[in-house]
Amino acid sequence: MNFDNITPPNEYTEEQKKAIELQRKMNKAVILSVTAGVLITLGLGIITVLLLLHFGVFTFNKNAFSKDNTTVQTQGTDSAASAGASDSSDIAAKLSAIESVMGGYYYGGVDKAKAEDAVCKAYVSSYGDEYSVYYNGEEYEKLSESIQGAVFYGVGIICRSDGDNGLVVLGFSDNSSAEEAGILEGDYIYMINDTDVRGMDTDSAISNLRSEDASQVKLKVTRDGEEFDFTVERRPIDEVYVNSAVLDDGITGYIRIKEFTSNTSNQFATAVNDLKSKNVERLVIDLRNNTGGVVSAAVNMLDQILPEGSLGGMQFADGTRQTFEATTPEKLDMPFVVLCNQYTASASEIFAAAIQDYEAAPLVGTTTFGKGITQRVVKLTDGSAVKYTDAELYSPKGHVWHKKGLTPDVESELAEDATEDTQLLDALEYFKRE
Repeated sequence: MNFDNITPPNEYTEEQKKAIELQRKMNKAVILSVTAGVLITLGLGIITVLLLLHFGVFTFNKNAFSKDNTTVQTQGTDSAASAGASDSSDIAAKLSAIESVMGGYYYGGVDKAKAEDAVCKAYVSSYGDEYSVYYNGEEYEKLSESIQGAVFYGVGIICRSDGDNGLVVLGFSDNSSAEEAGILEGDYIYMINDTDVRGMDTDSAISNLRSEDASQVKLKVTRDGEEFDFTVERRPIDEVYVNSAVLDDGITGYIRIKEFTSNTSNQFATAVNDLKSKNVERLVIDLRNNTGGVVSAAVNMLDQILPEGSLGGMQFADGTRQTFEATTPEKLDMPFVVLCNQYTASASEIFAAAIQDYEAAPLVGTTTFGKGITQRVVKLTDGSAVKYTDAELYSPKGHVWHKKGLTPDVESELAEDATEDTQLLDALEYFKRE
């Protein structure tokens, strides 16, 4: 229907005039009410913003509207504290506001040191990288002892974090109290005293196993779906990271590398010289269940085996690279084989990747773990520290293996119920084919 042709009447009755006047008054009242509502809402909004600014919940950045607004990314230890300063100030302001509220109105007590640790751990964890971790002062001391190969008290296990399962036991050190107590390879430790270690990174979980003196530690373990409780004695561990022996054939030397620490390369050199003195003709280097350690230790070991040249390197976030170099012309003057498995990781993979690229020896076993990134530890002024992922590793030929692993030259499985070391037997069989 078209309303354009309807013409209003020329005259109104008295009733119509009263109705029109009443409608005008009502319209005026509505307009005044709406205007007042808008002004009140606007006023409340301004007051809210001023309060938020006052308490530091957010800040107004006048530079955000500047045409010359540049984002700066820095790299390296020295600049770690100042990188992203604008974001940090916003976070600091928000945390300050939260602390003011909780400190002023929270009904109950709080352990401030524990709360601060939790905040720092959560912040680093929020980056979504399982290898980036915050350590409080005590945890950092224990980490330093582990890296430097210092004497400490522990239960004598080789393990790594397996996510929500806890720590998976990969092996035992000499004189292991855990092994004596009945813990087996393949067990999962999920509770250490009162600490649930499921979901923790390896270093943080292991720190709960260690102490500065002899003591007992209670462990909860799962094995094939069953749960077990153990009470294990902590003993002084002056760890030997390299074990060696002459195999039964009398001509094959065997060297097992448990972990790469500052002591490993020297222990490896001693083991090689000892085996040479016993007239071995060939060598098996066992990196199975070696979850890594210090990069420089792996590079120093490679320097004893391979000729001068690149041993691979790492690439940082800004695209720059650091190359690992062999500096001595000598190389291992006998045939050898490297054993690896699904728990061969990190520094062990640096070693294995260089050996494979140089075709110096075959890798025998199963595909390696695939941790092809490195971490740097930065100590903070209060004794705590941050470990963060800083680079991706690459082999001498430029291959990367993160989340992929290294494929062995000779595939060899070791069954869980194996009664003999079939991977070692396959390594020995390889020598016969050469």
